[in-house]
Amino acid sequence: MNKMKKFLQFCFISFVASFGLPLWAEIKLLSPVEGAWANRQMLVIDNSDGGDFFYSVDGADPETFGFAYDGPVLLDVDGDIQVNVTRITPEGKKEKYSVSYKVKSDNGSGTSYKDFVQTFFDGGILNYSSGSELEIPSDFMFYLGLSSDTNLPENFMAARTLRLSPSCVLSRYIPCTILDKERDVKYRFIIKTFPQSAGVYSRRDVPFEISDWDTITFTDIDQIYKIDSEYWGLPTEPVKLDRSVSHMISWQPLEYDAGNPIEFFVLPPKPEIIRNEADDGTIVYSLRGDDSYALSIMNADGTYSELFQNVGIDAFYGDAVSGNLILGVLANSVYQGKLSVSYNINRRAPQIPVIKTNAEGFVSRGVVDIKITGAKGSDLYIALSEPLNLEETEISYTADDPIFKTVTLGAYKKVKGDSFSLRWTQNGLNPVYYKVAAYSKIDDNASSPIEFAVVIDQSNYYFDASGIPEGADGTYKHPFTDFKQLAEPLLKQRVVKLNVKGEMRINEAYNVSANFEIINGGDARLKFGPDGSLVVKASTLELSDCRITNVAELTKKSIVPLIKLENSVLTMKDCIIGTEFARNGTVIDASNSIINISDTIAAANAVSYASFISAVKSRISIKKSSINTNADTSVVISANGGNIAAQNNEFMVTGGNGRIAELFGVTASFKENKFKANLVNTTSKTVPLYVNKATKLTEEKNSVQGF
Repeated sequence: MNKMKKFLQFCFISFVASFGLPLWAEIKLLSPVEGAWANRQMLVIDNSDGGDFFYSVDGADPETFGFAYDGPVLLDVDGDIQVNVTRITPEGKKEKYSVSYKVKSDNGSGTSYKDFVQTFFDGGILNYSSGSELEIPSDFMFYLGLSSDTNLPENFMAARTLRLSPSCVLSRYIPCTILDKERDVKYRFIIKTFPQSAGVYSRRDVPFEISDWDTITFTDIDQIYKIDSEYWGLPTEPVKLDRSVSHMISWQPLEYDAGNPIEFFVLPPKPEIIRNEADDGTIVYSLRGDDSYALSIMNADGTYSELFQNVGIDAFYGDAVSGNLILGVLANSVYQGKLSVSYNINRRAPQIPVIKTNAEGFVSRGVVDIKITGAKGSDLYIALSEPLNLEETEISYTADDPIFKTVTLGAYKKVKGDSFSLRWTQNGLNPVYYKVAAYSKIDDNASSPIEFAVVIDQSNYYFDASGIPEGADGTYKHPFTDFKQLAEPLLKQRVVKLNVKGEMRINEAYNVSANFEIINGGDARLKFGPDGSLVVKASTLELSDCRITNVAELTKKSIVPLIKLENSVLTMKDCIIGTEFARNGTVIDASNSIINISDTIAAANAVSYASFISAVKSRISIKKSSINTNADTSVVISANGGNIAAQNNEFMVTGGNGRIAELFGVTASFKENKFKANLVNTTSKTVPLYVNKATKLTEEKNSVQGF
């Protein structure tokens, strides 16, 4: 086994120990992992348990159509990739492993970080020497190591400069994942760490071996030996020495000659291993005792090579390393024994808190409940913004809108326990913006903060007939395209303001319990189907600057009003209404309600019977409007009980028979109106206003034509 292979095996052992992976017989694939990556991936297998490995990158059987694995190798393929790995254990058992991932190469061309990407893009490995700086560009978020829990989000952190202590001598393979959220590209590569500089390699040849510190075995039978002041001899058995004091071992050739040189080696007392922790958390091991001692890290084959006066162990920010390290101790370049030391450095931030909410997106149409849960065993810190009341609704309603960029968070405060709940409400008619941030902290390690922001707007909705149905949520940027999408808000919300652009079809009978306002957002047209109707119950309906039409169905005989009011208020202004009914038709049907109409032009046409308003115990006000009905029997207003005030209007009935109003038990006032008729049936004289004895009618300055 050559030196490189030994070094790689040591690296694998260090890597596995660092991430706490069990050293038992199964395939442990360190790279690649599932995901979509912007660079080609390294194949890195932990082969510390031995065996023969074979792999393929096209889904084929590795043993038959694959390659033998003898160390990290770049998988030079793009697209959808399936890596199959087979291991044949030393006992002859076969194990299989498979991982699928995707590569769409993106070398960062045209970006500010293209030079950084080039450091690993072609080879899949970024080499790093302890003591140097590794700067993650600010465009990225990153995390190190393997994902510990697939049920949790990737624990990305904000970009920063990474550095290991110059004293760190561990050589490791560390997976690094970086994400550019702006471009939606993700890279994954391997950071390969090296000591800052190679230690001194010096080994002295002596005719004896030391094991377990105090056992000396003499290996050259052509030499005679003397320990301290003892007599010369040729020991055939190992000798035990007290290593708490120094000893001198001398030797010379067995065949005596007066000119033979006498060589010697002084064994210093066994040193004490010292563990120091630097201010930055780096663990440094050194020896207290004779200065002739040096430390070396055991290779995978049990040998030692490089010598160090101090052995440092460190981890990057966002990483953790732990395990046991076998250190060989050499004195004057002669191996003396080994020492085992343990280490545990955790610079890995706790998992970013998880935010769960009932909000479906950035805009919520109801009360927002939030639960923030921090990492288990960590402290949870929360920061809140002041609610921002929004005067305008025609904004983009995205987190990138400039109005939201100015909202600042308050100071972070530690909360009790590892979870925290919030409830946000609108508390008024205007939309309101809320923001919260949270992070977890264990000891000195803090996670990256996570933010959540939402606009609660229970009132303002948008409709655009030419909008895109996918993703329509009724906001300014994503308007509704079907009136059905508004059915739930009309029942659940307290106020609904609908800005309509283009033709909005109402093909069913919709119950309205919200205070509902329809505003012209650009050529607003409401088109009712044969079954289309707004049934307003105990609420208000406001229509402004809208054109209203319907579609008749010849087979329908029953009267289906376009608007039905029950204990409600209708306000109609600057509207144009044109309706066609097959046989009978009424535009507005009201019971115990209030109707206010102004500056409106309306026409209702039917074969048999047509009326504009049919009301029971309701209060009606009509001003500066022109209303016409046309049918065999035409009536503009039919009222039973209630009050009517009509002023400065033009009313006209056309057809067979007709009246402007039929009033039963109504208190009515008609002033400065024009009553017009164009009726075929003239056999009997018809008055514009029919009243019964229970009606109290006041008329002033009305003109009559055609009656």
